[in-house]
Amino acid sequence: MKKIPEIRHSWARLYSLLRMDPAGDVLVTAVKQKIFDHLREPEPADRIARLLNSHPGNTSVFLNALAGVGVIHKKNGQFSNTPESDAFLVSTSPSYLGPFFCRVRNFFTRCRSPEHIESLLMNGPANSMATRDDSEWVAYTRQASAHQFCGPAQRTAEFLASLPEFPGMKKMLDLGGGAGFYTMLTVMAHKTMTGVVFDLPPVVAVAREFIREYGFSDRVSTMGGDYTKDSLGDSYDLVYAGGTFNFAKAHIDTVFQKIYAALNPGGVFISQHGSVSKDRNEPGDQTLDFLFDELSGMDIFFPKGMIAKAMTRAGFKAVTSTVQKSEFGGAEIDIARK
Repeated sequence: MKKIPEIRHSWARLYSLLRMDPAGDVLVTAVKQKIFDHLREPEPADRIARLLNSHPGNTSVFLNALAGVGVIHKKNGQFSNTPESDAFLVSTSPSYLGPFFCRVRNFFTRCRSPEHIESLLMNGPANSMATRDDSEWVAYTRQASAHQFCGPAQRTAEFLASLPEFPGMKKMLDLGGGAGFYTMLTVMAHKTMTGVVFDLPPVVAVAREFIREYGFSDRVSTMGGDYTKDSLGDSYDLVYAGGTFNFAKAHIDTVFQKIYAALNPGGVFISQHGSVSKDRNEPGDQTLDFLFDELSGMDIFFPKGMIAKAMTRAGFKAVTSTVQKSEFGGAEIDIARK
């Protein structure tokens, strides 16, 4: 049985480099060549060149570039990993994020190329968001699972455990729960609570594998379906939804009514999501992250306060909001009580 690692560092800075040219390409190249595997201890450039069988002069130039953007250290002519690189970029690390970072960078370069953006600007949406088939959902879930337990799930579980109602909770639902790490870490923080991961059928098939692998089968189950259409189950004390409603915005009132009905009296519904200003132009990292989707004809921005108002319309009487830092930028958290 695998143990979920305790994450002591943030990969926010590494992720921010993926948005940048050429820093993102430099970082991904280093990941693909497993350069960070050789820098757990200080090494000179010529030794790294021998280990990689790479051009000595250009290896030195490349390592200087990595040091220049803060991904590695350079001291007395030798290079070594930062604590973040050790944690997230060494291929043998339990919190390795290399494949996830490569996928993100590929999305940025493919979908956000100047030519693609110009075409969308001048011609409008052109079926740019093709529907993923099952194999693509499985591949995405496997790669994105790494980022779930590498900090975000740990912080979310700590936040949920801080709720005054948490000790008395018996059952939670993680809506759009992906690989299931948010649920696993949350029930791990409780003595007896059980959890349900709800997502599309090919996604929960992967979640079941991780749940077995990390030894949570007795406390975490799965439900496959479309939460805009299908039943969510019932008798929940907590419903958590992290970053899933952007792609179900048109159905938000219906979904929130279903969540209200699925909760026990006194139950808590929490949505953690990116939000933008009412003018839809701030913060800049959020507007840029969703730029391609918006240009492709998907209305997925949540202006600040929109989720909270929808919670109230669904019948929740007490709604509070807070902001939590995340690797993707600031995340708004709306907390509704039944």
